Amino acid sequence: MHCPSCGEARLVYRGYRYNRLGRKRLRLCTACRRKITPDDGFLRMRFSPEDIRSAVLLRRKGLSLGEVQKRLAGQGITVSRWTILKWFRKYGKRL
Repeated sequence: MHCPSCGEARLVYRGYRYNRLGRKRLRLCTACRRKITPDDGFLRMRFSPEDIRSAVLLRRKGLSLGEVQKRLAGQGITVSRWTILKWFRKYGKRL
């Protein structure tokens, strides 16, 4: 992994970053002293990767956007159909 700012590969672990989904490991670039969160494919996503995966897999099985929305609402996840469609376009081929 390289620093997105300076391109150096000298990164060290430097604590955690916390949000409502849990914690992620931070890395510190020893050249430019910036903290970096590694991209796990779900960078800057509001919902958890498990919720996104389940929505995409339900959509792949042939369920309509409204049906996927209702199933997720049954699990306590409030999400719009437009968001499910964007997830499907972004992650449909990768998952």
